[in-house]
Parts: sequence; C-alpha cells; structure tokens
Amino acid sequence: MLYLKKIIILSALSVGIISFIIPAAEDENRSRHLEEVLSIGSLDDETLFQWVGIGVDNERNIYLTDAMDYALKKFNPKGHLVKKTGRQGQGPGEFLAPRYVDIARENVYVSDQFNPKIQVFNTEMDFLHSIPIPIPVADFCVLSGEKIAVASLSAAKAGRIHIFSSKGKLEREIQYSDQKLALMMDMVNFEFGAQGHLHLVYNYQDKIAKFDPSGKELWTRKILGVKKIKKEKIASFTLPSKLIYKDIALDSSGNIFILGGSFSRNPSQDVYVLNPEGKLLTTLTLPDTSHCIHIDSEGYLYCRANEGVTLKKFRLRY
Repeated sequence: MLYLKKIIILSALSVGIISFIIPAAEDENRSRHLEEVLSIGSLDDETLFQWVGIGVDNERNIYLTDAMDYALKKFNPKGHLVKKTGRQGQGPGEFLAPRYVDIARENVYVSDQFNPKIQVFNTEMDFLHSIPIPIPVADFCVLSGEKIAVASLSAAKAGRIHIFSSKGKLEREIQYSDQKLALMMDMVNFEFGAQGHLHLVYNYQDKIAKFDPSGKELWTRKILGVKKIKKEKIASFTLPSKLIYKDIALDSSGNIFILGGSFSRNPSQDVYVLNPEGKLLTTLTLPDTSHCIHIDSEGYLYCRANEGVTLKKFRLRY
C-alpha cells in the first residue's frame, strides 16, 4: 500500500501538464529549430486519450501507450493507426496504467505503473511474455542481450540503476548516488548510449550526469542554477512539488536532450541540448508543454501536445 501511494503521488506530479503563453521571440526560436512533420491525434477525434510512453522501430512505426485507453497503439510512419492491443486488467497483455515503452530486437517492451512486471510484445502487437520486476519501475531501458535497466520508485532502492536479466533476475547495480536524501530527491530519468555510457537527469535536483560502462562518473552538469525547491505535504508524505528536469533523450551522435520542468524560462517546453562532453549547445522550445521527449534513430524529436491527446514529430535544425 505504501508503494501504491507513492506511485499515485508521482503520477500526479510528473504527468500533470500546465499551459503557458509563449512570447513572440520564442515562437521565432521554435520555428527556426523545429519543423513539424507529423501530428497524431487531436481534440476532435478519439485516436489518443492520454499517451504516456513512446517507442519507434527501425521502419519508423510509432508505438504509444495510452493510459486512459489501457492500450498499446501502433501507428505507421504516416501516423495512421495500424493496431491497438490491451484492456484494463492484470492478465497477459492487459494494463492498469501502461507507461514506458522501449524497443529492442523487434520486440516492444511496456511497463505498467501499478504492476511489477514488463510485458513484451512483438511488432505485430502479439503478447509474448512478461518479465517480473520485483521493484516499482520509475524508468527503464532495454540493453543488449535483453537485459533490463530499471530506476526504481522505492525509497529503499534509491540512487541505483538495477540491471535485470530477461528472466527478471537482478544481475548488478550501478550506483549513481550514495547520499541519503529525502523521499524522491534521488529520482532520475536515464538513457544508455551506444557505447554503454549511462546518462541521467535528476527530476528534483539541478543535476545531469554521465557514467562510463563500469559505473565511473565522467562528469556532472548544472544548467539552471536551482539550489532549493519547495516541498509540500501530500497525504502523509512531504514531497518536492516542482520538477526541475522531466526527461532525457540521446541522438545517434551522442548529443543529450533534456526536457526542463517548472524552473525553465518556458516551463515544460524548453529542451536543453548538450554535446557528449556536457557542453550546452542550444535550447529548443517546444510548441506546447510535454511530459517527455523522444529522439528516434533518424534524429526526429517527438513530444506531447494538448495534454496527451496529440503526439508531435519534428525535424530538428540547430
């Protein structure tokens, strides 16, 4: 029950979207750097209700989890719905709160916020099997050999990335923090690069870090200069109330894209682009607030609009 309360609170904090008016100067910046090439879903149709996680395969098909439809949905490169699978439940191929998506070896991996497992589908959307994960999943990434890297929601497992086998057995841990911090202050989103380097961004600290495959820290960076964030009491927990960074993505050149949160000039819209050494290259501004970003193998950027009803795809120019 304690884990369930934490997950519910986290969902409310991390997925909530607030709309902001963008100054004209930011409109110019956006048009200079982002060229929209695809939009899926709108306020006038029921294609999407609230998409949460995204994956893109080598044929440019797009896979989205829809939290309010309890489904995994596949769209072709032109944005047409090919197939959807799933319904509300806890059985094979069913979801309580479908969340993150990753694709590896022609398989689609999906986490469920309220279920301790990762479900595996093929690209035809057939359910294959489940991987038991004995800890609540805050973020995950599929590594070579179908190993699963997981960041946990559990306070007892904070500060570590856990590497599980394809059978759900814990094989090793990468410790990124040894500090004893308040609840949720060690929470991160992460990505592994092509050379096995771990890149992570803290949700409630002004901190971005890179580690080599052995777990040695290579560098850390601060972008916004945020030293302290406000905390609020929610139910019986005292929790940070504003996200500093919301997500991380990598392109094929190793550049790092960081989605800012409440402390950015344009909250939940500014995307900071760093080179592999951590130097800030530029800042992009999304046309709408988003809870996440994704970069595919061809360098296109995906984000959310209309509070989850719409997916946007952009060609990057910077």
